[in-house]
Amino acid sequence: MFKKFFSYLRLRNSWNYNSHRWVLFINLGWAVLALYGAISHYNYGAGETTAHPSLVSQPALLPPQTLIERFEGHIQKNMTLGDVLTAYNLPQEMVQQLVAVTKPIYNLKRLIVGNRFELEKLPDGTLKMFSYAVDLDKYVEVSLTDQGYKAEMKPFAYSTRRELIAGTIRGSLFQTLNELDEGDELALEMAETFSYDIDFNTDLQPGDHFKVAVEKQHRDDGGFVKYGRILAAEFSNKGKVYSAFRFTGPEGRSEFYDGSGRALRRDLLKSPLKFSRVSSKFSRRRFHPVLGVFRPHLGVDYSAPTGTPIYAAGSGRVAVAGWKNGFGKFIQIQHGSEFSTMYGHLSRFAASLQAGEKVQQGQLIGYVGATGLATGPHLDYRIARKGVFVNPLGVKFQPSVPLKPEYRLAFEAKKQEWQSQLARLDFASPQQIVAMNATTSSAAATLEKGH
Repeated sequence: MFKKFFSYLRLRNSWNYNSHRWVLFINLGWAVLALYGAISHYNYGAGETTAHPSLVSQPALLPPQTLIERFEGHIQKNMTLGDVLTAYNLPQEMVQQLVAVTKPIYNLKRLIVGNRFELEKLPDGTLKMFSYAVDLDKYVEVSLTDQGYKAEMKPFAYSTRRELIAGTIRGSLFQTLNELDEGDELALEMAETFSYDIDFNTDLQPGDHFKVAVEKQHRDDGGFVKYGRILAAEFSNKGKVYSAFRFTGPEGRSEFYDGSGRALRRDLLKSPLKFSRVSSKFSRRRFHPVLGVFRPHLGVDYSAPTGTPIYAAGSGRVAVAGWKNGFGKFIQIQHGSEFSTMYGHLSRFAASLQAGEKVQQGQLIGYVGATGLATGPHLDYRIARKGVFVNPLGVKFQPSVPLKPEYRLAFEAKKQEWQSQLARLDFASPQQIVAMNATTSSAAATLEKGH
């Protein structure tokens, strides 16, 4: 084969093939080895990913990301949107832009002291994002898009934790919960839960006990934001234990029921004020401090600071909302054909309240004052039953929302679940807080489902 190859190249006469055949084979061997080494080196380089850095070319460095400046703060007294923007070197023209784009969902001209805001700026000073916390549940966000600025109302995302809390009353429910580092909001929620059975203005005594299972909502960083729903509670008042178990029926409505399945909700609240002090009780003969004579006092006086909110004791229609002689500013609500309630000496009425309007139980109707014949701010609260005045502190009401028989088994299961949780706390121990093994994450806007 090689002989023919060299003949083809016309090298037969210039090179002695037979005498130098061994040289040819040696050279061919070296050529094969060299070719094999080249092929191996190529395959090794293509499949290896951890080559020494000095033997491979380095990738080009990516350009640095655009630097965005972020700022945050809280609205101070008398601060406007213009003050916020100019503090971060943004032009006044931006105020009109933000107000205009957010107008359909929120008025940024009304900023609330203490509410949080955030903003982001691009390197050239352009506003990239501005957000303002409207309340604890939602915030308005303005962001820069290809089409200009866009405004959205968004819910805060909170994680919900459940806690068991127990305490013994010393002075007041407020004081006891504050000693446990709990807020006044929880005291108000507990008072509302048991408001049909316990008048926290008159019935509470030192030594009373309570247990409560409550939801708490936290930010992603773990900081507490606000209370959620009370899920179950027990309150020992004057030796009698009252229970409240939240139960939500298939139709989505939630109510509190006691251990026997009776609804806690009644036709009328025991008191139209959350917290106050009884300064004068129902009496057929009481000395009037202004007139200086003995006359009947057919109601209960609740002493409270001017401006204390007053709530409708029950659902009904406003019969009177105006001035009435010695009662001063006065409200009368008719609750069906049997009961009517009266509220005297108010400082002012709730906005837009007027005669003929329908109100719901627990709705704000006015504020404590000292109008008419009064020596100081208080509420004169009266109840009439078919036209006859009765003692507000002694009248008994039947549950207004009975548990449907078909829900009984489901309620019993839920009740036993909460009873076992509350049993982890002991009335004998003065103050206790226990975390429950239940944490969920959800947007604030969905947390109140089934409330």
